[in-house]
Amino acid sequence: MRIASLALIGAALATGCAPVDTAPAPPASDCPVSDSRNWHAWIDRMPGPGAKPTLNISGEVDLPTPGYSVSLKAGPADRAMPPGQRFALEATAPDGMVAQVITPTEVRYRAPAAYPRYREIIIGCGGSALVTIPDVMIAE
Repeated sequence: MRIASLALIGAALATGCAPVDTAPAPPASDCPVSDSRNWHAWIDRMPGPGAKPTLNISGEVDLPTPGYSVSLKAGPADRAMPPGQRFALEATAPDGMVAQVITPTEVRYRAPAAYPRYREIIIGCGGSALVTIPDVMIAE
Protein backbone atom coordinates (compact mmCIF):
# COMPACT_ATOMS: atom_id res chain seq x y z
CA MET A 1 0.00 0.00 0.00
CA ARG A 2 2.84 2.32 0.88
CA ILE A 3 4.55 1.68 -2.46
CA ALA A 4 1.32 2.47 -4.32
CA SER A 5 0.97 5.76 -2.40
CA LEU A 6 4.56 6.75 -3.19
CA ALA A 7 4.07 5.88 -6.85
CA LEU A 8 0.91 8.00 -7.00
CA ILE A 9 2.63 10.97 -5.35
CA GLY A 10 5.62 10.61 -7.70
CA ALA A 11 3.34 10.56 -10.75
CA ALA A 12 1.49 13.67 -9.54
CA LEU A 13 4.77 15.52 -9.01
CA ALA A 14 6.09 14.48 -12.41
CA THR A 15 3.02 15.71 -14.25
CA GLY A 16 3.10 18.97 -12.30
CA CYS A 17 6.54 19.65 -13.77
CA ALA A 18 5.41 19.08 -17.36
CA PRO A 19 5.60 22.19 -19.53
CA VAL A 20 2.32 24.00 -19.95
CA ASP A 21 1.41 25.49 -23.32
CA THR A 22 1.26 29.20 -22.49
CA ALA A 23 1.48 30.53 -26.02
CA PRO A 24 -0.69 33.61 -26.35
CA ALA A 25 -3.86 33.22 -28.32
CA PRO A 26 -3.77 34.85 -31.74
CA PRO A 27 -4.98 38.43 -31.47
CA ALA A 28 -8.59 39.03 -32.36
CA SER A 29 -9.09 41.40 -35.25
CA ASP A 30 -10.02 44.92 -34.24
CA CYS A 31 -12.13 45.11 -37.39
CA PRO A 32 -15.72 43.90 -37.02
CA VAL A 33 -16.31 43.90 -40.81
CA SER A 34 -17.06 40.44 -42.19
CA ASP A 35 -17.48 41.51 -45.84
CA SER A 36 -17.62 44.65 -47.99
CA ARG A 37 -18.82 45.58 -51.46
CA ASN A 38 -19.93 48.32 -53.90
CA TRP A 39 -17.03 50.69 -53.26
CA HIS A 40 -16.77 53.82 -55.42
CA ALA A 41 -14.63 56.96 -55.19
CA TRP A 42 -14.89 60.13 -57.24
CA ILE A 43 -13.92 63.79 -57.19
CA ASP A 44 -16.82 66.18 -57.70
CA ARG A 45 -15.52 69.18 -59.68
CA MET A 46 -18.87 70.48 -60.82
CA PRO A 47 -18.74 74.21 -61.54
CA GLY A 48 -20.75 76.75 -59.65
CA PRO A 49 -20.39 79.67 -57.27
CA GLY A 50 -18.05 78.73 -54.43
CA ALA A 51 -17.63 75.18 -55.77
CA LYS A 52 -14.53 73.34 -54.57
CA PRO A 53 -13.36 69.87 -55.64
CA THR A 54 -14.81 67.32 -53.21
CA LEU A 55 -13.66 63.73 -52.67
CA ASN A 56 -16.55 61.28 -52.27
CA ILE A 57 -16.24 57.65 -51.17
CA SER A 58 -19.11 55.21 -50.73
CA GLY A 59 -19.44 51.51 -50.04
CA GLU A 60 -21.16 48.93 -47.90
CA VAL A 61 -19.84 46.72 -45.09
CA ASP A 62 -21.35 43.78 -43.22
CA LEU A 63 -21.18 44.21 -39.43
CA PRO A 64 -22.04 41.65 -36.71
CA THR A 65 -24.97 43.60 -35.24
CA PRO A 66 -27.20 46.54 -36.13
CA GLY A 67 -26.50 49.91 -34.55
CA TYR A 68 -22.81 50.32 -35.39
CA SER A 69 -21.69 53.82 -36.29
CA VAL A 70 -19.07 53.88 -39.04
CA SER A 71 -16.87 56.59 -40.48
CA LEU A 72 -13.80 56.98 -42.67
CA LYS A 73 -10.82 58.87 -41.30
CA ALA A 74 -8.33 60.29 -43.80
CA GLY A 75 -4.78 59.03 -43.40
CA PRO A 76 -1.50 59.58 -45.24
CA ALA A 77 -1.08 59.78 -48.99
CA ASP A 78 1.89 58.21 -50.74
CA ARG A 79 4.41 60.29 -52.69
CA ALA A 80 3.43 59.14 -56.18
CA MET A 81 1.73 61.53 -58.57
CA PRO A 82 -1.17 61.17 -58.64
CA PRO A 83 -1.11 59.88 -55.07
CA GLY A 84 -2.81 56.97 -53.39
CA GLN A 85 -4.70 58.05 -50.28
CA ARG A 86 -5.25 55.84 -47.23
CA PHE A 87 -8.37 55.90 -45.08
CA ALA A 88 -9.18 54.06 -41.86
CA LEU A 89 -12.65 52.62 -41.36
CA GLU A 90 -13.66 53.29 -37.77
CA ALA A 91 -16.58 51.26 -36.41
CA THR A 92 -18.12 51.86 -32.99
CA ALA A 93 -20.28 49.09 -31.53
CA PRO A 94 -23.73 49.95 -30.21
CA ASP A 95 -24.39 50.22 -26.48
CA GLY A 96 -26.62 47.71 -24.74
CA MET A 97 -28.10 44.49 -26.02
CA VAL A 98 -28.68 44.13 -29.75
CA ALA A 99 -29.58 41.28 -32.07
CA GLN A 100 -26.64 39.19 -33.25
CA VAL A 101 -27.37 39.35 -36.97
CA ILE A 102 -25.09 40.30 -39.87
CA THR A 103 -26.14 43.82 -40.86
CA PRO A 104 -25.26 45.58 -44.13
CA THR A 105 -24.21 49.14 -43.28
CA GLU A 106 -23.58 52.02 -45.68
CA VAL A 107 -20.27 53.91 -45.47
CA ARG A 108 -19.92 57.43 -46.87
CA TYR A 109 -17.18 60.05 -46.87
CA ARG A 110 -17.31 63.57 -48.31
CA ALA A 111 -14.63 66.22 -47.78
CA PRO A 112 -12.59 68.71 -49.79
CA ALA A 113 -10.16 66.92 -52.11
CA ALA A 114 -6.56 67.40 -50.97
CA TYR A 115 -5.25 66.60 -54.49
CA PRO A 116 -6.57 67.28 -58.00
CA ARG A 117 -6.38 63.54 -58.85
CA TYR A 118 -5.98 60.25 -56.96
CA ARG A 119 -4.38 57.08 -58.29
CA GLU A 120 -6.22 54.92 -55.76
CA ILE A 121 -8.03 54.97 -52.43
CA ILE A 122 -7.03 52.32 -49.87
CA ILE A 123 -9.44 51.66 -47.01
CA GLY A 124 -8.03 49.85 -44.00
CA CYS A 125 -9.70 48.33 -40.98
CA GLY A 126 -8.06 46.81 -37.92
CA GLY A 127 -4.55 47.28 -39.28
CA SER A 128 -5.03 45.60 -42.67
CA ALA A 129 -6.37 46.71 -46.04
CA LEU A 130 -10.08 46.12 -46.48
CA VAL A 131 -10.38 47.35 -50.07
CA THR A 132 -8.44 49.24 -52.74
CA ILE A 133 -10.45 51.44 -55.10
CA PRO A 134 -8.25 51.80 -58.21
CA ASP A 135 -10.39 54.04 -60.40
CA VAL A 136 -11.04 57.42 -58.79
CA MET A 137 -13.21 59.18 -61.36
CA ILE A 138 -13.62 62.91 -61.84
CA ALA A 139 -17.10 64.35 -62.31
CA GLU A 140 -17.00 67.72 -64.10
